[in-house]
Amino acid sequence: MSGQPSVWIVDDDASIRWVLEKALSGAGWRTTVFDNASDVLRQVHSGNPDVIITDIRMPGTDGLELLRYLNDRTPSLPVIVMTAHPDLKDALSAYRPVAFEYLAKPFDLDKAVDLVRRALEKQSKTRSLDAAPSVEHPSWEQQLENVVQRRLGQGKIGILDEIGPQFERVLLQTALSFTHGRKQEAARRLGWGRNTLTRKLKELQLD
Repeated sequence: MSGQPSVWIVDDDASIRWVLEKALSGAGWRTTVFDNASDVLRQVHSGNPDVIITDIRMPGTDGLELLRYLNDRTPSLPVIVMTAHPDLKDALSAYRPVAFEYLAKPFDLDKAVDLVRRALEKQSKTRSLDAAPSVEHPSWEQQLENVVQRRLGQGKIGILDEIGPQFERVLLQTALSFTHGRKQEAARRLGWGRNTLTRKLKELQLD
């Protein structure tokens, strides 16, 4: 999250918008207010808010419709839901993960500020994880090649005698685990005869 965090406030009640805007901007966040959810739907992708705090019961497009839209398209965007109807609290669980928290009206401004702060922290962590470079693990062929190159670089001789048994041990253990200890099936998977498998198990002390 770069620069000043952006918090959108959505409520058809002008007094609610006013007190929240004052409290949240006073906490150091950039606020944008909306008196309806339809405008939010039109602007959410271009506006890129960090947190939305919205009422549920509003004329026209209500808060539940807004939640459905955001849950489908921007599930990582935390939304704090305000409502004076406690019976809606359980219904909000259907809109996870976008429905971050429930704020009952009338609410304490300090609690509202704290919820927004927590939502911003969650959003910051989510974006940091998304931005982290993915780690590509080398294939088993690459790992084996790396071991051989390292041994050669160390001036080792008889590398096949050194690495071969280790490789075969892992190969056999994996095949037996995959086939739940069924030796005949493990031999078939490895392309060996049963006698070859039995001999290898004894040589590697796996029998």
